[in-house]
Amino acid sequence: MRGSLGLSAYRTLSGRRAPPDYVPEHARPRGELVWIHAAEEGNNRALNDLAHRLAGSRHGCHVMITAEHGQIGKRGNDAVLCEALPPDHPSVTDVFLKHWQPDVVIWAWGGLRPNLILSAAQSGAYMMLVDAARDGFDRRRDRWLPEVPRRLLAQFHKVMARDSEAHLRIAQLGRPLELIELTEPLHPFGRMLHAADSDITDVTEALGGRPVWLATGAPLSEAHTVLAAHKLSLKASHRLLLILQIADHADAGGVCDIARDMGLRIASWGAGELPDDNCQVLLADSADDLGLWLRVAPVTFLAGSLRAGHEVCDPYSAAAHGTALIYGPNLGGHADAFTRLMNAGAARIVNSSDTLGRAVSQMIAPDQAAQMAMAGWEVVTQGADSLDRIIDLVQAQLDGVEGGAA
Repeated sequence: MRGSLGLSAYRTLSGRRAPPDYVPEHARPRGELVWIHAAEEGNNRALNDLAHRLAGSRHGCHVMITAEHGQIGKRGNDAVLCEALPPDHPSVTDVFLKHWQPDVVIWAWGGLRPNLILSAAQSGAYMMLVDAARDGFDRRRDRWLPEVPRRLLAQFHKVMARDSEAHLRIAQLGRPLELIELTEPLHPFGRMLHAADSDITDVTEALGGRPVWLATGAPLSEAHTVLAAHKLSLKASHRLLLILQIADHADAGGVCDIARDMGLRIASWGAGELPDDNCQVLLADSADDLGLWLRVAPVTFLAGSLRAGHEVCDPYSAAAHGTALIYGPNLGGHADAFTRLMNAGAARIVNSSDTLGRAVSQMIAPDQAAQMAMAGWEVVTQGADSLDRIIDLVQAQLDGVEGGAA
């Protein structure tokens, strides 16, 4: 009885206020919809990756993401929508759920919002609490009114705890042990980019076993630095080839001029040229072939990272292709990723052409590159089993859902 009164009192008190203005930012797309809520501060990227993986694994399925903290980065996929989280007022949460009508709700970490959870459960959606953590249930309200999270936990069809501490805490709140699944924590992962098998074969045959490194997304302002580093590395490995993938196709001519002025022999992939034994730099002027170059190069410098104001290739995606990473002090929005990869021994920071050249000379050794690439692979595959488990559960549930919203 006390538990019922606690939650009822919350809903009554929160409903006494005048409902705030609320208008959804997007129209509800037709067909299946999964709603993912990222409640944990600092873990938006992992849930963003999950959303894109879900959208990519099921044709016609849309994923809507909300976040408690910060912004969810938009990545140009029309099947993934970023929506503002509504205030936890019962009238507003009812409007939110009536508009979106999700088939599946994936709530991550904890920090349960009572009105939003109850409105979602009453909508008939399949409810999943994933990556639950002990500190997700350690708010003052959770400690003083444990009956509230207990009642809220009962609204979820599936509860997945990230570790034994979370497993114990959720059990203490009244969730039966047999209804709590222990899984690995969710982590961001690297998206694999497409590469044609014929291109991989052609480039591999043309290289003939030559050592090669890649600079990806290089702005014109960094081209001289990268090429100077390559000249330095050539002193230690005269057959070394640099694949220079530039950020802007319009800079191709300028980069070729810089290379020739420095005495470097350059070929252009965009012009249909393959590197011969005399070629020292292969210019790649399109981002469409990045997946090819990441597969070919055992060492990759994420250009744009030496100076502020430039975009930097996603380090998780680069590491997923099995390449050791070098980067500069401009981390952009990837500070957490670079920190994880560096701490794992998968990435190395540089700040000049000299330090870049020395890093390439050292890391191009096969054993060194392989060791760093393996460390990076372990980082980007952490939590993969949990990710696959969530996707399998969503797929199974949607297979049993007829239609979705009209």
